[in-house]
Amino acid sequence: MLIERFIYKDHFLKNMEMIDRLIRQNPWWEGREVSSIKALTPRELYTSLLNYKKDKQIISVVGLRRVGKTTLLYQMINDLLRENEPKHLFYFSFDELLGKEPEIIETILSLYETEILKKELKGVYVFFDEITHVKDWQIILKRYYDLGGIKFFISGSSSIFLKKSKESLAGRIYEFELLPLSFREFLTLKNISFQDTKIQKSTLKKELVSYLTTGGFPEMIRETDFEKIGNYVKSIVEKIIFYDIPQVYDVAEPAVLRELFEIIARKPGSLIEYATFASALKVTYQTVSKYVGYLESAFLVRFLYNYRGSPVARARKAKKAYLGTPSLAAAFSSEKELLILLPQLAENAVVSHLGAKFFWREYYEIDVVHNNLLIEVKFSEDPEIKNALAVAKKLKGKELLVITKDTDDVTKKKNIQVTFIPLWKWLLAG
Repeated sequence: MLIERFIYKDHFLKNMEMIDRLIRQNPWWEGREVSSIKALTPRELYTSLLNYKKDKQIISVVGLRRVGKTTLLYQMINDLLRENEPKHLFYFSFDELLGKEPEIIETILSLYETEILKKELKGVYVFFDEITHVKDWQIILKRYYDLGGIKFFISGSSSIFLKKSKESLAGRIYEFELLPLSFREFLTLKNISFQDTKIQKSTLKKELVSYLTTGGFPEMIRETDFEKIGNYVKSIVEKIIFYDIPQVYDVAEPAVLRELFEIIARKPGSLIEYATFASALKVTYQTVSKYVGYLESAFLVRFLYNYRGSPVARARKAKKAYLGTPSLAAAFSSEKELLILLPQLAENAVVSHLGAKFFWREYYEIDVVHNNLLIEVKFSEDPEIKNALAVAKKLKGKELLVITKDTDDVTKKKNIQVTFIPLWKWLLAG
């Protein structure tokens, strides 16, 4: 009997602690606002999500750590509060410890139903932040989804999240990626106008440098202390490498994974030769191949494939590695080193902005092949395009886009229309 009382008391206390946590995470139940998002300008993705808020399907938002997924969920809640009872909106953020508790999703939904809502879970909106901490979350959500009555919004920080949801929740989920800040968003959040680019040209050129070196993360856009920015970015990278990735994959040597990422971060746009990397890092070819895939799944890096040959042949050829956002380079480089790295960061920005997948290389190389458009990035005072023109001629291209530091011109060379446009202007053109 004593043991039964002890178990009951322990269960009761845990429930009370959990209820207290639910109340703290949902201040609107008590008529309070979410102070952390006051005056924050919504990201561009927010407008898209509004179109799906009343559909039955689950809304999932994935992306790199600290790009604003939690803020986006809170902004959706603020919108829904205009036409729904506060207690019909339930937000819960899973941390590493809670994610390991068996039946945690069932537990909190049961407490929400019996202790907060005090009626059946019907016509409610449930926001689960960082749900990927929970094992088999997609199977559990599928069960609740099929019962009806709950509109789910969920977030996660790994592309393995997408793979799992596609396998288990086909037809039940809409998936969105929240990218690091675009240059337009960066300027908007800093309240810098870009409506009249002629008047604002000098300001925009200056802000572009700030964007390329430190501007991918919303929390850092007004920070001017580079040491603080570097430490902030490094903390994100190390959290992903030493916690997030090993949580999903079998990583025998996280330190090697970090070293591999540092090599890419110090020279984005370089070719990835697995054998060379394996020799330098003293690991196997297979380990490098796996670890590169892990970095990609965590949104830390992205790859361009050589446009030559079949898809199978492309996969076998050396890839070019870029950062998920140029400012990730701040984790391993000083401010002075980043300024030297600006041409590579500019190229990285173009690849990220387009979501590009291909480059072309055979004797000569062209930086990006995107939707049949040939793009060369020359972030310099006097862009040299001799090799790019040779590639364009070989590929029978009629147009060549050259993204520059400051050159702005349209001309014809060797029967090829060449458009020169400054990076800042191109990024704002949409």
